Amino acid sequence: MVNYVNTVLVNNLEQNTLFTPSAQKKGPKAVTSMSTASEDAGKFIIMNCDANVDANDIYNVSSANAADIQTIKVGIVTKKNCAVRVRDAQGAFHTEYHPIVKWSNEIKAADIKSYSALEFAADTEDTVEIDFTNLTESKLVGNAAESGKRIIVRLTFKDMPHRYRKWTESYEYVTKESETTASIATGIANLINNEWKRARVNATASGSKVTLVALPYDDDDAVDTLNVANKVRFNANIYWTDPAGEGWEANNKHFPQGVSIKKTPGVQYPASAKLVRDREAWAMGYQGILNRGEGTWPIIKPDMETDLTAHYNAITLEFENMYRAADDIQRKTKQTLEVYGKDLSAIKLILDAFVAGVQQSENITPKPAAATPNP
Repeated sequence: MVNYVNTVLVNNLEQNTLFTPSAQKKGPKAVTSMSTASEDAGKFIIMNCDANVDANDIYNVSSANAADIQTIKVGIVTKKNCAVRVRDAQGAFHTEYHPIVKWSNEIKAADIKSYSALEFAADTEDTVEIDFTNLTESKLVGNAAESGKRIIVRLTFKDMPHRYRKWTESYEYVTKESETTASIATGIANLINNEWKRARVNATASGSKVTLVALPYDDDDAVDTLNVANKVRFNANIYWTDPAGEGWEANNKHFPQGVSIKKTPGVQYPASAKLVRDREAWAMGYQGILNRGEGTWPIIKPDMETDLTAHYNAITLEFENMYRAADDIQRKTKQTLEVYGKDLSAIKLILDAFVAGVQQSENITPKPAAATPNP
C-alpha cells in the first residue's frame, strides 16, 4: 500500500451510492436537527472545482461531462451535521442543519499518476501438503519397518516479530512396527492438532497426505482496536532420525525419500475488511487525529465506518499536485484517494471518464462576472 498523504472514504450502502443533484436539490439536503442523519448519509459526492464552473453546477458531475473537468474533489456525506445561520428573503436569520461532507483534497486531472480498481475476492490461507504416498524408506514403512524411528515435521513461521530468528514449532512422531504411509499421516496430523494451546495451523489427514492450513489471526474483531490485520505465513520441512543407529548416525537427519512437500501461498485481498479498517484509522493522522489508541485519554475522532462483515470493492487514485514553494521553486505533493464500498459502479464510471479525458491546462480562466447596468 502507498504511504502518501491520503484520504480514505468508506461506503456501506448496497445501492444508490452516489449523490446526484437535481433542480430542487443542489447539495445534500438539510435536516431538522443536529442528531438527525441526512437521507444522503453514506453517499459519495463529487464536486467540480474548475474556476469557470457555474455555482449551480458544482455538484453536476457525471460520466458524460467528467472528461471535460480539470479539477474535482471526492467526498462522502457523513451522518454528522453542522449548524448554519441562513438569512431568508425578509432578512431574518434562522438556523439550518447541513450534513458534514468528508472531502478529499483537490484532484487535478493533469497530475494523476496512477488509477486502479479492485473487485472483491475472498482471502486464502497458506497451505502446505505433505504427501507420504511414495515414501520408500524401508526402516519407516513396509514389512521391514522398525519401531522407534523419529519423524519430525518442523514448521517455520515467517510472520512473527522476532528480529534475529524465525519462530519454529517441531512435532515428533515415533514409528511403530508395520507402519504404513496412512498411519504416519494420521499420526502427524493428530500430533499437530493436539497442541491446541499454541496452534497456528490446522492439520487434516486424507489417505497418505497431511494438509496444513494456516489459521486466521486472532483479534477482538472490533473496528476501534489496536490490532492490525495480518496473516500466518509458514513453511514446512520434514526429516527422520534413527536413535538406534551407531555413533553419529543416531543423530543424523535424513530426508524421507519419496515424500513430497507442496506449498501454496495464501492471498490477502488488498481491500479485505480488516485492511480497510486499518487504512481508515491510519488515514486519520492526516486529519490531525493522532491519538487513536485504546486505553489512552482523550480520544477525539470521527466514528469509524468500516463494516468487518462487508465485501469491499476498491478504487485507488494517486496524484501529485504541484505548488510553488519559497524562491519560486516548484514542488509536488504525493497524495492518494482510497475509495472502498460494496458497490462502486456509479462513482467508478465518473472517475474512469475523468482520468481518461482530454486534459487541458491547469490554469482555467474564470467565467467573467455579469456586467452591472448603469442606473
